[in-house]
Amino acid sequence: MNKKLLILVMLIMVFVPAALAQDKAGTSGMPFLKMDVTARAFAMGGAFIGLSDDASTLYYNPAGLMNLKSMEVVASHNMYLADIQYSYLGVTYPLPQLNAGFGLQAAYLTTGEMDETTIEFPDGTGRTFGAYDFMIGATYAQMLTPKFFVGGTLKLLSEGLADQKVFTAAGDVGTYYNTGWQSLIFGMSIRNFGGNYTYFDEDTPLPMLFVFGLIYAPMDDGVNKLDVLLEAAHPSDNSEYMVLGLEYSYNDMFFVRFGRKFDNDEYWIMKDDDIEFADNADIVNDPELNYSDSGINWMGTSLGVGFKMESTGMKIDYGWKHMGDLGMTHMITFGYTLK
Repeated sequence: MNKKLLILVMLIMVFVPAALAQDKAGTSGMPFLKMDVTARAFAMGGAFIGLSDDASTLYYNPAGLMNLKSMEVVASHNMYLADIQYSYLGVTYPLPQLNAGFGLQAAYLTTGEMDETTIEFPDGTGRTFGAYDFMIGATYAQMLTPKFFVGGTLKLLSEGLADQKVFTAAGDVGTYYNTGWQSLIFGMSIRNFGGNYTYFDEDTPLPMLFVFGLIYAPMDDGVNKLDVLLEAAHPSDNSEYMVLGLEYSYNDMFFVRFGRKFDNDEYWIMKDDDIEFADNADIVNDPELNYSDSGINWMGTSLGVGFKMESTGMKIDYGWKHMGDLGMTHMITFGYTLK
């Protein structure tokens, strides 16, 4: 046990400083790697590290693959903003003889065809172009003790815009630890670590993300269960943030979910316009000044429902998320467990 704990400490010492050392100035490339891939996690604000009990753990925490005792398939489609379409597919396969698990995943984002415009032809040249992002990954997880798992993923990435294309690689690592105290579980993952790549003659970093999460079930009577998930995230290209996720399940068949992201860029719960007008401004009668942007801040709020048919192994989940002034986005996921 001491040796295995040493392995955990070494993983933290090696990978966490590398994640935290990234320069936050500027922007990273391939932002699709920061998007949620299943409606279940999407509805909980992306909080999934501590849960890690279905095939989407391939994406969120590769160590959670050890929680899956049967082969699983998951397929998602995200109807994102501005007609952007994002699809995800994951397949897991347990290796009980090795106390291990294996999985494959793929994701594809496309903008569809867009009209080409130039300075000479601002109304269009008559040609069209498209943009895409693509990821394919292989995951392996290993049980070190019955309560402590580790896992890793190697991903091949591609991005294209018009006739420009680029290929690169990245990796994920994760740990999962069941404390054995009531229902408390900890998880950690570092996603998208790798070298910079050159795109349009620019040296571009990947959107590395370090996430620490925990889960606790304050209610579980065998029929009604409530899981509370809390995550703290440190991205390489933005400020730190926290996510609160809730999942209520009835008889492990019907699910209701809620998620909320908290960061420094938006008001946490309530927003206020905080606008100071000149002393002689007529904010009552002037229609251009008579407005209010105060009230509940829905930015970063997500909701969802799910249904699982244990007898057939089928699952379906739906998620909704408020994106502030950009509007709302929706995701649907289908899952299947081979008995």
